[in-house]
Amino acid sequence: MSDLGSRHLAAALADRYRLERELGQGGMATVYLAHDLRHDRDVAIKVLHPELAAALGGERFLSEIKTTAKLQHPHILPLLDSGAAEGLLYYVMPYVSGETLRARLERERQLPLDDALRITREVADALGAAHALGIIHRDIKPENILLQGGHALVADFGIALAVQQAGGARMTQTGLSLGTPQYMAPEQAMGERKIDARADVYALGAVLYEMLTGDPPFTGSTVQAIVAKVMTERPVPPSTVRDTVPPQVEQAILTSLAKLPADRFSSAAEFTRGLTAASGQPRVASSPTRRRAARLAPWFLAAALAVALGGVLASRPAGPSRAPEVIRFPLGTGAAVLAKSGSTNPFAISPDGRAVVFRAPGGADSPDKLWLRTLDDPRPRVLEGTDNGQNPSFSPDGKWIAFVVANRKLMKIPTSGGSASTVCALEYVSASLSWASEAEIVFESFGRQGLQRVSASGGTPRAAVSLDTANGEIMQRRPLVLRREGVVLFASSDRDGRTQLAAAPLEGGRATRLGVDGIHPLGMIDGWLIYARVDGALMAVAFDPGRLQVSGAPVQLVDRVASTFGGVAVALSPNGTLVYEPGAIESRLTLVDSSGRSTTVLDEERPYRGPRFSPDARHLAVGIGDARGLDVWLFERATSAFRRLTLAGNASAPEWSPDGHRLFYTVGSAGGRRELWSVPIDGSAEPSRLLDLPGSVMEAVPTPDGKSLVVRRVDPAKGSELLHVSLVGDATPRLLATSPNPRGPRVSPDGRWVAYVAAQEISQVYVRPLLGAGEVQVSVNGGVQPIWAPNSRRLYFRSFVGRLTEVELGTSPVLQVVRRRPMLEDPSQQIGPTADYDLSPDGTTFVMLAPPLEKPGIVVALDWAADVRRRLRSP
Repeated sequence: MSDLGSRHLAAALADRYRLERELGQGGMATVYLAHDLRHDRDVAIKVLHPELAAALGGERFLSEIKTTAKLQHPHILPLLDSGAAEGLLYYVMPYVSGETLRARLERERQLPLDDALRITREVADALGAAHALGIIHRDIKPENILLQGGHALVADFGIALAVQQAGGARMTQTGLSLGTPQYMAPEQAMGERKIDARADVYALGAVLYEMLTGDPPFTGSTVQAIVAKVMTERPVPPSTVRDTVPPQVEQAILTSLAKLPADRFSSAAEFTRGLTAASGQPRVASSPTRRRAARLAPWFLAAALAVALGGVLASRPAGPSRAPEVIRFPLGTGAAVLAKSGSTNPFAISPDGRAVVFRAPGGADSPDKLWLRTLDDPRPRVLEGTDNGQNPSFSPDGKWIAFVVANRKLMKIPTSGGSASTVCALEYVSASLSWASEAEIVFESFGRQGLQRVSASGGTPRAAVSLDTANGEIMQRRPLVLRREGVVLFASSDRDGRTQLAAAPLEGGRATRLGVDGIHPLGMIDGWLIYARVDGALMAVAFDPGRLQVSGAPVQLVDRVASTFGGVAVALSPNGTLVYEPGAIESRLTLVDSSGRSTTVLDEERPYRGPRFSPDARHLAVGIGDARGLDVWLFERATSAFRRLTLAGNASAPEWSPDGHRLFYTVGSAGGRRELWSVPIDGSAEPSRLLDLPGSVMEAVPTPDGKSLVVRRVDPAKGSELLHVSLVGDATPRLLATSPNPRGPRVSPDGRWVAYVAAQEISQVYVRPLLGAGEVQVSVNGGVQPIWAPNSRRLYFRSFVGRLTEVELGTSPVLQVVRRRPMLEDPSQQIGPTADYDLSPDGTTFVMLAPPLEKPGIVVALDWAADVRRRLRSP
């Protein structure tokens, strides 16, 4: 939880609890030490992570957790209190001053036999009491077993069940399996919803196994590897690691770890009886022969499994083997939902598929940073020194992460942490990059130079692939280097508006356009090039890197990913792990007053974009759809009627004419070039195209008199620029701002000022006169999407820490900032260039996009390559 979140919690609970400090974080909650003011005692308060709380809903969770309060047992940590505060769900337990079993195992690794059996019996006793009430723990592990005064206390009893019951189908849809892979029974790892007491027996057997041997029964470098072993392998008998384990104890452990629930002990009490009979019978010291056999046992086991597998395969009828199932799960951090903010490549995955780096808030009043999450650790860590970093990329050996700051500086940082260093300044705007080797990086350049390459140690960039201007090529983006083949793939755009995949030898030679519509090459799987289209569809096409040729028709894969500002939210590791954000992210239209009180405009969740109040506030114009199917719709507030205004399939950025009779919007092709159009809202005329400007018109806002427009145009040769264009008389554009990368223009209601965003090291909000020169920076720690208040003296913008900020401006004797005031919590997850919120004409109400009730977040798909192979083999 962020510092801001903890402050809100402390304020909300101040009349009952005093928060002292954070004790730690887990997969579902953050734990705080607090003092119970009413009873003068220390307690532990667990606060569910915000994304989990949002998925569950307060009322249902608090209703289900009442079941936990019924548990009264000497080896169960009781539930003292629960509630909801500031949108956060929490529950309160006694504070245990001892340690967790995990802490003791980290210190001692293996416990004495008597201690291990005593702890197991006490936990089993607690489980038996809960099972008698129909309550299954679902997450028994050393972290949830507390040790105090030499005795065990089971924590979080029933919490996983409450989460499961309260989340219902929402938890299933996220792909989250409650539990920890090393201790999950096979049926739980498979996502079976009906879990009984035998799953807890399995977990307790795994914990006892670890107490005696020093490791869980199944380990691996990835979650995928662990789950695969849980599903298919038998645990190595404990005596092969520790030959003093009594035979009966070993047999009891192996019985508890049986694959089928029917083969395990039927209850925790039965497991205890299996252990009790053996507790006083230690195994005698082994002979040299026995020790030698113990050392060879794993090899004999592997050979036996190979022989057995060979026999099974030989006995099966001929046919294709069954590919392993793909395991999907959310990355598991609330910050992750902001990863797509403004980034072409919002996250990257390491070459071994074990780590994901993404952009997320750095904390209260702090700019966004890059965060690293390894798949065997539920807690991501911030990479200090990556302020406003985006579009990350791992080096081939996984030791470095390169990233871009403000599209103008290429930097790198060690994956293990440490100081970030500048690789080079970027002459032209850049976003995507790919490592050619541990010593060199290839990156895109929006200027006339095509793809560039630079030493990872720093230096002057040089050309990697030149633009084919003779054949109309104007841009090369999103490089992917196939290092073994010495080939770089990229997205090539031409002046006709088409973007397709292209390939070129990395060490000189001409680029070849492949004739395949795609905007993002991702990687190779068994001779198939995996790539993304502009609509987020993942595709595969057979590709020969030696000849730089594709063959056959592209095949659409099932997965569809979210579109981002300039790209798609997906990354593929060489070992076949896919990381993505699900496509067509939906949102809710909400009205929010100055106190933060919100009401839903309508119940339907859809992929809304850029809502705008009409000048009389009777209508809302809003874009609906994804990157390939986006159109402008009109919502009448009095009748709640929706009407579609455009049929272009790629229309966005609606803006009202000052008289409220027409809407301006932009329309683009798959190649990215956009044009400005206008349509009357009463349907009295067909849409018509406005302006004839080279490049792409990305945004256009009218001046209050309706006689001119402020336009953001993107030209591949010049980058982004703001233009003042008259709609009457001389239409020659007048340049307002060119650098660095201005966007999001808004004209003040009195027509005197233009607010916009520009990026140096960080995106900041600026205000300048519409006529005249000079500008004033109004944000401090970063900001985007400015919106004017009706009096033209107040300005609102969105910060990168989830708040709306109000700025009061003075104009005498010169334009200046009088006051800045943090205002509202910002519910939206969209941080694109165009404002995804608006202020009513009377200045009292904001229309905002709130995230859906079921936020998908970032999804990790382990062994996704196996699924691709299965699909591509299908007739």
